[in-house]
Amino acid sequence: MKKILVILLSALSLTAVGQNEVKKVAILETVDKVGDVPYGVKLQVRMSLTYAISSTPGYEGYDRVDMASIMGEQNFQRTGMVSDAQIKKLGDMTGAQYVLIAEAAIYDAQNIIITAKVLDVETGGVANSAPPAFANKNPEQMQTACVTLAQKLLGKKSGTSTSSSYNNNFSFQVPSGYVDLGLPSGTLWKSENEDCGLITYDQAYNFYGSSLPTKEQLEELKDNCLWTWQGNGYKVKGKSGESIFLPAVGYRSCDGSTSSVGSYGSYWSSTPDDSERVWDLSFSSSGMSMYDDRHCCGLSVRLVKK
Repeated sequence: MKKILVILLSALSLTAVGQNEVKKVAILETVDKVGDVPYGVKLQVRMSLTYAISSTPGYEGYDRVDMASIMGEQNFQRTGMVSDAQIKKLGDMTGAQYVLIAEAAIYDAQNIIITAKVLDVETGGVANSAPPAFANKNPEQMQTACVTLAQKLLGKKSGTSTSSSYNNNFSFQVPSGYVDLGLPSGTLWKSENEDCGLITYDQAYNFYGSSLPTKEQLEELKDNCLWTWQGNGYKVKGKSGESIFLPAVGYRSCDGSTSSVGSYGSYWSSTPDDSERVWDLSFSSSGMSMYDDRHCCGLSVRLVKK
């Protein structure tokens, strides 16, 4: 199954600015690593993000960027790699404080996946990120997905999010959308599952990479928190007094059949057990344990920050 991976890289000011100052975001061409995304789709992603950024009070989306002259011979559209010097050059040429980069690849015949990050022009560092979202290629649905991502990047609550941790101050002591449970390792856990549903290990690793928890981090979560069953999942409370909720989303077998929705949950780690199986944390109302599942199974995803 093919994938669309849309990565947004943008940068928003982390310093105090005048109340009436507009923050300018340069939105570059959509990255296509595989090279099979139609130009119309890439253009729609870029224009939808421009619209979403510009529709947010205090921000201006700017997409009139000459990629050929700015990126030179760098294979930007395939790799999405931008050096600190290029980021600073973009700021000089456009007057933008921030840069947004989108990456796209085909997920299946109808859908794309979109994820987002934010870079600061001055430092070149990541300022904020948003979880990926799947969207139908229908123009209206794609625009809705881009607006939701932009809201999360800019610290605005989206209409579908239940998280209350997004804010316009970008306080990165505990990054937006993450929870400090007081774990020994200092690992921060995302407050919500990703919007991808039940996906295979290969999909999970390709989409999220090192943001997936390791086996050790899942074991730490199991052993260092109070787990309370709440009818359709677990409230997981850490020593800090903060908590996250892990819903029992169910399990999809390799033949594509889904079962145990509401009574069973299983979450991928990034740690292989052998060439065919990967460790995960599985649970039901009777308890939780580490287990290894085949790559082709469909499990849930909850991300961490190390």
